[in-house]
Amino acid sequence: MSGVGRGAVLLLAVLAAPAPSARAQCDRLPSCELVWADEFDGAALDLSKWEVMLGTGTTYGLPAGWGNNELQSYQAANAEVAGGLLTMTARRESAAGSEYTSARLRTRGKGEWTYGRVEMRARLPIGRGLWPAFWMLPTSAAYGAWAASGEIDIMEYLGSEPSRVLGTLHYGARWPQNVFSSNDYFLPGGASFHDDFHTFAVEWERGEIRWYVDGRHYATQTEWFSSAAPYPAPFDVDFHLLVNLAVGGNFPGAPDASTQFPQEYVIDWIRVYQSVFPQGTQSASRDVSFPEPVRMRDARAVLITTFENQALARDDPDQPRNLSCAVGALGGAPSASAVRTKGTLELQLVGEDAGVRWRGRVLRAKLDRTGAASVDSAVIAELVDEVAGTPAQLRVAFAGRGAKRVSRVTLDCLQWRDEEEAAAH
Repeated sequence: MSGVGRGAVLLLAVLAAPAPSARAQCDRLPSCELVWADEFDGAALDLSKWEVMLGTGTTYGLPAGWGNNELQSYQAANAEVAGGLLTMTARRESAAGSEYTSARLRTRGKGEWTYGRVEMRARLPIGRGLWPAFWMLPTSAAYGAWAASGEIDIMEYLGSEPSRVLGTLHYGARWPQNVFSSNDYFLPGGASFHDDFHTFAVEWERGEIRWYVDGRHYATQTEWFSSAAPYPAPFDVDFHLLVNLAVGGNFPGAPDASTQFPQEYVIDWIRVYQSVFPQGTQSASRDVSFPEPVRMRDARAVLITTFENQALARDDPDQPRNLSCAVGALGGAPSASAVRTKGTLELQLVGEDAGVRWRGRVLRAKLDRTGAASVDSAVIAELVDEVAGTPAQLRVAFAGRGAKRVSRVTLDCLQWRDEEEAAAH
């Protein structure tokens, strides 16, 4: 296989030993770093990070009720920072013609991102008619009015269903031709999100958005559309954060006699991470455990990762791709420890054309003594040229070598664009 440059060596080092903060905070986002956070450690809301939204929505060009027939008027006094917490309080009191008051904040013009991991640790209120949310909207309606430009709901919750949260995408065309896709997560054993703090997150990459509760991955979405532009629109532009506590509305219904006020939506922190690699970087991993230890030569791990064929219009042919993979193995003894991984990687493009599955030719890369191998853009281009114009996925297989017994094999791959080479085109 062709040689590797200095940049690829650095990428391999990241794959083999991610920084502790990246490993702790991100799941599949390659080498993420903290880029924005509010820990709410001050004595007042940080207005360099947040805009306080007020009223019933009419100030922002929406119908009264924020377009959802909500019953509250948002007030600045209902969002307080103290003791390391942001507390958003819903009260039964009159203001601006509404029966209830609450709080709503956003980072528009102060914090906006395309891709990354966004997470919040919070305790939620309880009671019918309460609707806290942690969500994202596009900063500019690049693809048209809602929901043609998209909406990412990281966490929505109904106070009448205290063990359940939802993660949702809104997209399609302008209302009422909009559509949505949603998944829900239930706390084990019927526990309540009102009783304790929990962490809610999304990891957003080009062509894929994943949802998490307390580090548990519970949903992935890869299919959406916009009436104004091709996929991956609308989720390929800057979005900003919103956090609010609504009362009533089309989704939760109105409070009833059982709903006690005031109710609090208490937030410990909100953090945003992004990959240190260029946009377009993709990662994939596979973890294989064997019921009984096997010889290394019998160990095999295969992953199929999204590969945006450079010959297709949705990817830029002037941005060549590179690939780095790292393989790890645990010994077969009861007190298993890491062992040197010997073997090769097999690279192959696979796809389907007119209903017929096909596979391209196999290229091989030998693992070095650290269990890593790298393939530069020239080799990837070699594969791509053979299937020009045909959508393809990349199949990466680890084939072991040697008699040492192993109980587990992991395969981690990172595909990234060579910005320096791209700039030379």
